[in-house]
Amino acid sequence: MSESSASYSAAAMLGGTARDPVMDLVRVLCVAVVVVGHMLMIGAAVIPGRGLVVEKTLLETNWIGPVTWIALIMPLFFVVGGFAGIGAWQRLEASGGTAADFIRSRILRLARPSIALFAALALGVLSMHLAGVDPAVIRLIALGVSSPLWFLAAYAFAQAYLPGLAVLHVRARWRTLTTLAAGAVAFDVLRVATGIEPLGLLNMTFVWLFAQQLGFWIADGWFGARSRATVAAIGLGAYLLLAGLVGVGYSGNMLDNLNPPNFALVALAVGQTCLLVLAYPALERVAAMRPIRVAVAIVGSRLMTIYLWHVPVLVLVIGLLLITPLPTPTAGSTEWWLTRPVILVVMAGVLAGISPLLSRLERPPSAHGYRASDWSTGLAAGCMVIPSFVVIVFGLDFTVAVSSALVLTAAALLLGPLPARRRADDPSTVAP
Repeated sequence: MSESSASYSAAAMLGGTARDPVMDLVRVLCVAVVVVGHMLMIGAAVIPGRGLVVEKTLLETNWIGPVTWIALIMPLFFVVGGFAGIGAWQRLEASGGTAADFIRSRILRLARPSIALFAALALGVLSMHLAGVDPAVIRLIALGVSSPLWFLAAYAFAQAYLPGLAVLHVRARWRTLTTLAAGAVAFDVLRVATGIEPLGLLNMTFVWLFAQQLGFWIADGWFGARSRATVAAIGLGAYLLLAGLVGVGYSGNMLDNLNPPNFALVALAVGQTCLLVLAYPALERVAAMRPIRVAVAIVGSRLMTIYLWHVPVLVLVIGLLLITPLPTPTAGSTEWWLTRPVILVVMAGVLAGISPLLSRLERPPSAHGYRASDWSTGLAAGCMVIPSFVVIVFGLDFTVAVSSALVLTAAALLLGPLPARRRADDPSTVAP
């Protein structure tokens, strides 16, 4: 084993006992790529005779397809989430916590920030209707704002199943991974054979659980125990498989394979995992720099807030610019591209202003001395998934936004502290 591989393996084995600064850095970088990507994707202008025209500028470029083989980082985000999640679960389990306790904390960290978001979206949609904005324009804006919300359902589902999949990883790691990959293939075939596109939404389970499972393989040191040449060969094989999938009909633009997710993202997840392993020594040096550590600590504590609010903030910034006398460059023009850094700086400023307040919602209330019940945890996890699916299928309007806020509030209330059951070895524990 090479020196860099040995260093990586030693760091990776910390997954069950400590946070890994490289993985924290990668999570922040993933969200940063998502924010920049959405900023470059949305172009809007008011055209005489046509009104508001919204264009997905980035998707209309000739070069974006190959770039997405690296830059579409959602599979990598789930891989890193699996690494961090199994470490958190092992630490909780070692301290006497249960799977319900783990799921409770994860769901609350998603539900509480989401309640505030959907409440704000409901208020925004209602305000536009009261102001007399064209309903067609409202639908366009709502479509853009709600586009990243699929993540809530996928990540909540993945985290809810993490304790169980961690057990399967120990008992049958290869069988678990191949079963998830086979499930992704099966749903792709079923969707194409039947022509029922909504069936593809069910693949959110297999695709994202597969990516999360790869994080377990990093955490237990499997990748670290392989030579760099072996990891590079696995990564090359994954990308060759991806090229073969494009040859048989999958889109070469990974953004097209994202919603609904398909087997192409399984191959991409393996390739990106290998790239992460190969880049680990260099990222370790970067993560050790003090300015980087400070930035990762600040941004990392507000990561969900930034993800949930960056598109609404972007839409707000663009909307305000459209009603000013400032010239609006045509989407995709040279002038348009030159203004993107300015838009990014304004977005960052707004997010920096609102995130200290909103990020408090990411920290669930203490449950010290309490134990979450299985039934309330399962029901709350279901409530967490419902709003995203409703938005995907029906779009976002006032009714959907209000209903989603109420359902998520129910999830949070279901996970309120409940008295722990008495244990034989703990006479101080209060029975219900």
